[in-house]
Amino acid sequence: MQNLKDKVALVTGVGRRGGIGAAVARRLAADGASLVLADLCDAPSSLPHAGHGAWEELTFIAGELETAGAPVLPLRVDVADARSVAAMVAQTRDRFGRLDILVNNAGAAIGPLPVLQMAEEAWRKTLEINATGTFLCCKLALPLMIQGGRGGRVINMSSLAARRPKPFMAAYAASKAAVLALTVSLAQEVGPLGITVNAVLPGDVDTPMKQWGLQMEAAVTGHSHAQVVADLQARIPLGRLATPEDVANLVAFLASDEASFITGQGYNLTGGREWTGQ
Repeated sequence: MQNLKDKVALVTGVGRRGGIGAAVARRLAADGASLVLADLCDAPSSLPHAGHGAWEELTFIAGELETAGAPVLPLRVDVADARSVAAMVAQTRDRFGRLDILVNNAGAAIGPLPVLQMAEEAWRKTLEINATGTFLCCKLALPLMIQGGRGGRVINMSSLAARRPKPFMAAYAASKAAVLALTVSLAQEVGPLGITVNAVLPGDVDTPMKQWGLQMEAAVTGHSHAQVVADLQARIPLGRLATPEDVANLVAFLASDEASFITGQGYNLTGGREWTGQ
């Protein structure tokens, strides 16, 4: 466990119990942090997508952490809207007076199709949530972190898709590549202030979003869901999908004092899949 006592962490995309955001929130709370938990809690698009966070699930997670002793503030936020993000930061300031850790986890894969068939709305909305959302949260939350004069940690959720784009996922891959580039640029800008900025690039993580994608693949290929999962696991050297907790463990390390000299990096978390050529 890392020592995050007296630290305040803001985590976006926490509105699904089985998602990465929820696992990150649980781990940071277990390590001693106070938490601001945020999610859209509304449908991001009428186009096909993996579902969205729900206020009921966000408040359930918040209640779970509060019962365990962590101070928690659950909030609705649209990360693609500057006014909504600014309101989230203001509420964070009002409740806790500081910000030490920012985890930009909110993300979506909307309307995945071949580029020639992709709806323009799907492209725009995916970029707005994943790339612009991460930009706005950094831009508007970092002043509160800087005001503290204690340095801080920013962890952005990119994806292996940023480095290994797949067919039908051009918008998602482009948005996550943008997150990775933003991470490297921002790390150089705020490094002199003692703030580190790093990205996590998960591969295949067993979340509701991933299961949605696997079900779509099964429908397109005519294979069973079980066969699609088995084929995927066979391409991962460690022989399994990642768990959300695997991702949370890396985020917790990057949020800790032990990672104080690590910045501008993008960490693959894939079970070695990127080396298999599949």
